[in-house]
Amino acid sequence: MRIRIALVAAVVGMSGCAVPEPVVPGVPLSGTITYNGATRASKVLSMEAEEECQKLHSGPVSEDRILVSDGGGLANAFVYIKTGLENRKFPAPAEAVVLEQRGCQFVPRVLALRTGQTLAVKNADPVSHNIHPTPKANRDWNQQQPPGAADLQRKFAVPEVMIPVKCNVHNWMRSYIGVLEHPFLAVTDGAGKFAWPDLPPGKYTLAVWHESLGELTQELMVEAGKPASVALAFRD
Repeated sequence: MRIRIALVAAVVGMSGCAVPEPVVPGVPLSGTITYNGATRASKVLSMEAEEECQKLHSGPVSEDRILVSDGGGLANAFVYIKTGLENRKFPAPAEAVVLEQRGCQFVPRVLALRTGQTLAVKNADPVSHNIHPTPKANRDWNQQQPPGAADLQRKFAVPEVMIPVKCNVHNWMRSYIGVLEHPFLAVTDGAGKFAWPDLPPGKYTLAVWHESLGELTQELMVEAGKPASVALAFRD
């Protein structure tokens, strides 16, 4: 009887019925994106066409597309894993990502959003805006939002890097949305930094997009148990 039980157990094990693969913990990855090019002059925005917009500011408003810290860190760069996660599935977050119209400008300038995640658009201004994302892979939409109106809530179904956003009422307003299926996407802070706490071990292509400087890529090998760091620099 003992021999028979042992044989049955061996057959079940050989059939592969339920031996789960071990879960490998993710690895912390941090990075810094810098700009080593020439200093570029700020563009002063003309809000003369909308007096109410001008009243929201005490002086001239500049559009600094290239924001660089004293240490060279580049803000508003969209960083993401471009290849290496194709066979993995990640549920969309329940919390919304907010795009606000404040001072007749979009805040923030660059957004990171997941497919299926809610984008909540707010109007904090005393004037009407007309938010108009212009995607190539997702559905185009264009909707007015008067002062005090409820948040607009929209979702994007497929990945797309990047989706330009404009206001059809105020032509100086610009924003960009990067949409991906996985959670390994980020927008650099004022020091040009970003971080992910748990990137799975593996081989990846890391990409960085910037509205004025284009895209950089770097091959990346992440090993189990070894925190990783990256540093990429844009140059003219």
